[in-house]
Amino acid sequence: MATPIVLEVRDLSVPPRVRSEVSFTLREGERLCIYGHSGAGKTTLLRASLGLTRYRGEVVWHVPRSSTGYAAQSPRLLPRATTLQQILWCAQLHGVFLSPHGSRIHELLNGWRLWAHRQRIASRLSPGEQAKLEMCCAMAVASRLLVVDGLLDTLDEATRTGFWEEVDARCARRELALLYATSSTREAEMADRVLLLHEGRLLAMDTPERLRARTTPDVVRLQPVQDFGKQQSLKVYIRQSEEDIITQDNGIAREHILQRMPTIEDVLTALLRQGGWQ
Repeated sequence: MATPIVLEVRDLSVPPRVRSEVSFTLREGERLCIYGHSGAGKTTLLRASLGLTRYRGEVVWHVPRSSTGYAAQSPRLLPRATTLQQILWCAQLHGVFLSPHGSRIHELLNGWRLWAHRQRIASRLSPGEQAKLEMCCAMAVASRLLVVDGLLDTLDEATRTGFWEEVDARCARRELALLYATSSTREAEMADRVLLLHEGRLLAMDTPERLRARTTPDVVRLQPVQDFGKQQSLKVYIRQSEEDIITQDNGIAREHILQRMPTIEDVLTALLRQGGWQ
């Protein structure tokens, strides 16, 4: 039985920012990343998918829109509202009841490291704290779909780790689907599928593994130095998960060949050289 669909985007374009006709299907538990450089059209594509900007094509929702949490690239702050009031207002807007003294609000504020700032005026928070607040508001209402525009790149390591642990667990239980845009290779690697976008043009969409497999890895050859006519052994320490090392000549250190695992950025660069494929 096929996994239920959350969102379908069919032949969507937003000239001139998104020139390609983009189509994708997002299913329960799936993490889909839109990856590209600044100006690629990532935000435009996300906003069009959510119906926040005019577009050509078709967007079909299979879940209530109120079950979607959206974390915008620029945090949306209520004038003179405190951090706590901002979260409660966002929840109420989506028909979600949160008690200001309940366990859920306590969990959200602690999880996003905002408990100490709960009574502060949100507009006076630091940019990093405002980004966390925007993410917190989105997570508070995202019961079926979470959409994040660029903010994952700005999170500190502890907050980022906590976010992915929660999202991965909910996606594994098929409680949540994630659609996010990023210019960070590291964040793109966390997705089940990556949509590569460049200057409004769709270059490719596939799993990170399949995208990397279609890119030729960089090869580096290391040779030992000669010292007084004797061949010296060469030792190279590399993390096995990232790079492979091949020792030639029956284990004698004559030459070492290193192959670096391509990143999503390497894939994008290769596609631009090739003219792109889909």
